[in-house]
Amino acid sequence: MKKQFIENLHPGDDVDDVFYIAEKETRKTRDGKDFIIFQLRDRTGILKAIMFEPASSSNLPKGVFACLRGRLSEYNGRLNLKIDGIRQIKEAEIDYTDFLPKTARDVEACYIRLRETANRLRDPLSALLTAFYDNSAFERQFKLAPAGVRAHHAYLGGLCVHTYDMLTAAEALCKLNSDLDKDLLLAGVLLHDIGKIREYEYTRTIDNTDEGKLLGHIVIGTRMIEREIERIPRFPEKLAWKLLHMVISHHGFMEYGSPRRPLFLEAEILHQLDNLDSKRAMYDEVAARSNAGERWSEYHPYLEHDTYLERDV
Repeated sequence: MKKQFIENLHPGDDVDDVFYIAEKETRKTRDGKDFIIFQLRDRTGILKAIMFEPASSSNLPKGVFACLRGRLSEYNGRLNLKIDGIRQIKEAEIDYTDFLPKTARDVEACYIRLRETANRLRDPLSALLTAFYDNSAFERQFKLAPAGVRAHHAYLGGLCVHTYDMLTAAEALCKLNSDLDKDLLLAGVLLHDIGKIREYEYTRTIDNTDEGKLLGHIVIGTRMIEREIERIPRFPEKLAWKLLHMVISHHGFMEYGSPRRPLFLEAEILHQLDNLDSKRAMYDEVAARSNAGERWSEYHPYLEHDTYLERDV
């Protein structure tokens, strides 16, 4: 079991633990000797490491786990590990949750509420939704999957939390507007991101799968839904059109991955709820990464601005 996590390390610490080798680069000193720079990761952060006079044991590819021994120093305000020893670790010995960020929220409780909602929708929506949410393989993937690689909810359980928070907001909005087709909107919330269980890889690292890079979660999710609809006798064609439209339009604009803009009210609300929750998560994550007392965050590439952090006015 891993004991030393990057966020708890300090200059002068002796390190002897397992890390994920995310990047590796061999360079030469001025006198022509080889040295290796590693980028190490665990679920709490990233650490730069350097190994002078590499031995045969350091001939490891990136993308593997290794036990490293060495001492930490500080250079230009950043931690740097000088490696004295390294050996590869078999993946059978690895607990992946040590190396990927995960939510502190109760994912199990979130999923139970999603499944209960799926079961109480009107038919045939309930039949469609329970085909996913009552499936044990889907449940296992959905509770682990992130909702993004970098933009928002980029941690284990992120997809479940994102969907749960959107569901909570959708139910509150339905109380204010009785004209909404509540079951249709909630079905859209529960279905809109299901393709992310296959868009992302979330074992050794959080990244896009080949399928995810080639198709994206909107296309993947649409195909998953269409297959289940075909298994339900006499599923209304227009209802299928509306559900599929909600999924393909939930990013709102073509430049954000949607081939159609939302063209009816529930589809527009789904898009706005998705955008709202993703932006809220980005602001939360910006604040969490900032140091206490800072008035402004660093520039955020997805928000496209730095953030004013002052809360007391």
